[in-house]
Amino acid sequence: MTNTGLSLVHKALESKVQAGGPQPALIMLHGRGADEQDLLALAANFDRRFLTISARAPYVLNPGYHWYELHQIAEPAPQSFLQSLKILLRFIDEVPSAYGVDPDQIYLLGFSQGATMAGAVALTAADRIAGAIMLSGYLPLDSGLEVDRSALAGRSFFIGHGTMDEIIPVVLGRVANDYLNSVEADLTYNEYAMGHQIAWPEIEQIGTWLTERLDRAERE
Repeated sequence: MTNTGLSLVHKALESKVQAGGPQPALIMLHGRGADEQDLLALAANFDRRFLTISARAPYVLNPGYHWYELHQIAEPAPQSFLQSLKILLRFIDEVPSAYGVDPDQIYLLGFSQGATMAGAVALTAADRIAGAIMLSGYLPLDSGLEVDRSALAGRSFFIGHGTMDEIIPVVLGRVANDYLNSVEADLTYNEYAMGHQIAWPEIEQIGTWLTERLDRAERE
């Protein structure tokens, strides 16, 4: 179903498991020029306990939408970038009451620009999410964000990047890997023989990663 009642237009897919209480949520953030339909099919490959929400970026690109203007690769235009981050954080805060979601079990999955937005949330508001999945993107470390490095210790990240990525070079994934290791995040980092895309081995590994974290949360 499409919902326009929150801060971001989005589509939501109900979990396939009857929840006895608040449910975990996976919020998907598409890349530049796409929309809320783009990543939604991935949900079929992930844990059935998740409510899946795929959000539309706030700026029209024609075709599609985007999260921010670009000065150049890895250099978002500050005004649109920070405004999108503000809207996304508000959206994340709206999701629990709108959908009966456990606020401690919200995961972000972003591709390309969406990965950068997921990283921006993790860097500035790590307590709002349980984990961030960043695919073929970069951490916006030089974008004027106020980062609390200590809040990143132990936070869950999955980073996947193609070694032949022609849009966002793999070196930017490696920069994110080095940074998150330096702050002692709970990081899974993988490279794949592919370009700027999402590949099946990556999807399988994300599915396992998500299920492990849901199972861990249920045990605690």
